[in-house]
Amino acid sequence: MAVKKLRVFRADASSCNGCDIEVLEALLPRFKVGEYIDLVYEPEQAEALVITGGANFKTAEEVKAVYEKLREPKIVICVGSCAISKGIFAEGYSMLGPADKLGIPVTVWVAGCPPRPQAIAQAIASLLGLELDTSEEYWGVPEGFRGLPELDMDKCVACGACANSCPTGAMSFEDLEAEEAALRAVRVNYGLCIYCATCQEICPEEAVELTGEYRAWFKGKEEMLKGIEVPLRRCANCGRPFATNKQVEACLNRLLERAGRVYERLLDEVKHLMSYCHECRHLVANLRAGKALLTEADLAARSA
Repeated sequence: MAVKKLRVFRADASSCNGCDIEVLEALLPRFKVGEYIDLVYEPEQAEALVITGGANFKTAEEVKAVYEKLREPKIVICVGSCAISKGIFAEGYSMLGPADKLGIPVTVWVAGCPPRPQAIAQAIASLLGLELDTSEEYWGVPEGFRGLPELDMDKCVACGACANSCPTGAMSFEDLEAEEAALRAVRVNYGLCIYCATCQEICPEEAVELTGEYRAWFKGKEEMLKGIEVPLRRCANCGRPFATNKQVEACLNRLLERAGRVYERLLDEVKHLMSYCHECRHLVANLRAGKALLTEADLAARSA
């Protein structure tokens, strides 16, 4: 849209008010978009609606009523993780939102818990067609800032540790099986991420890093998904995919690093047992082979 004064109405659909504070800060003169924004106190006066928080059974109808009262072109800006996915309140019995689940078309989503005011200002600028000068120091990030997480394709073994420990479900993985190949897709959903760094701390391969990037606004939820795909290994006995090739190799390398002298001469037996899935490892013959391997390794360790 062309640059003009945009009249904005704010609606808190049930949040901690952290995002509301950041929205108001984004309108400060130094972020350069405030002069193009008029905050109004009646939705009938506004063309744009800023929604913070996920809607519950008390606020859902109110938010929908506010949207209906907007003037055209009815711009909707959802700010923060709760407005995108209900955030930490997602499992609450009273939650009905977010906005798109209520039938409200969203123009732009601004991710974060809460987003930086710089990110909100830049999202608004993109809607207004403004080019912002971001050379001033306050557009940067402080040391230790936790921004958007990135997956290192070379390091990631798709073990799933990040997904299993992520408190919001922002990290996830899915096994995709086809006739020609089986893959494990590891995904990060920026709309769910609260930048807690749990994924970075838990990753055994140091394949996840929280970057200094904070400019996370999106026109659609599908744009929030980023990820990689890693080939899966099939069980030598039943043929089912059970782990990625890179994960099995990483486990083997870690075993040799920590107990190389013990397992060096038993390497072929170790590789053979590691080629089975969890179910097939519990077959009687494989259990016996595993116990024999451990016994031999124990004897080797005692004599080393």
